[in-house]
Amino acid sequence: MLYAAVRGVIFVGLLLLVGTHVATSLVLSQLGAQPELGLTLEAAVRRLRCPLLWLLLAAIVIRGALQLLSFRDPGETVTAEMAEAILWTGNWGHAWFVQIAATLLFLVWQHFDRVPGGPAWPVTIALIVAIVWAQTGMGHAAGSHWPHPVGRLLDAIHLAGLGIWLGTLAALAIAALPALRGEEQLPALASVVRAFSLYARIGVSLVILTGVVAALVYVGPIATITQSTWGQLLLIKLACMLGVLVLGWYNWRVVTPALEGRNAIARQKLRLAVRLELLLGLAMLLITAFLVASPLPGEA
Repeated sequence: MLYAAVRGVIFVGLLLLVGTHVATSLVLSQLGAQPELGLTLEAAVRRLRCPLLWLLLAAIVIRGALQLLSFRDPGETVTAEMAEAILWTGNWGHAWFVQIAATLLFLVWQHFDRVPGGPAWPVTIALIVAIVWAQTGMGHAAGSHWPHPVGRLLDAIHLAGLGIWLGTLAALAIAALPALRGEEQLPALASVVRAFSLYARIGVSLVILTGVVAALVYVGPIATITQSTWGQLLLIKLACMLGVLVLGWYNWRVVTPALEGRNAIARQKLRLAVRLELLLGLAMLLITAFLVASPLPGEA
């Protein structure tokens, strides 16, 4: 249970890492007519990144410790040789080391990445890609079901899609949307929400496409999906995802036009819908944390 909780924290961190980058780009591009407001919101989103990276780093270190302890026999002392064999050699160890190194580099890079949309952004994107790519080396995507590196690439796109969708929504909900208060800010709020709907549809498309391909490979015959813990967890995850999709459609087709029409009540509807979306999204991530460690159908 503790291991799953730590993996869940890492998944949340990865999605928010992607989401903070997308959200900064979104608010800067949509609030060009109000540059001061755009920079204020962009700075608020970027401030999330430093504590987020520290949280992610701590979770990655704890994950390594738990991985080490899981291979230790009762009463056995952890030795340097054991730690090296588990945390350094093999695909899992290499991926873990790359992820922790890239996160540390990102923390250092935070002191240089201070210009909105400036020349530092390609480095920021490269570090995010490295951290996400490393994650794909510590689960089913790195297994024998896929020709290397197809599984990891598919998993990376899946994580990126979730980050573009739910990670960006969370970053906006935490840092940007609360600052757009008052009736005078309704046009700016509507502009940001309208722009996010495009990112959300892109993210959802990536998640569904990669998720379907992965499920077909892992599950095998659809009729057997309920016969394994992995398949049952997948069905629960899909139910949560369906709920998020319905709420997202409601925001896109109902709430956003109301915001554009300067309907003040629409702000309350948006707040409620976003909270429900994020709660269901969090449930999806927690289920995913169990999925990556559960035996695939046919392996149990």
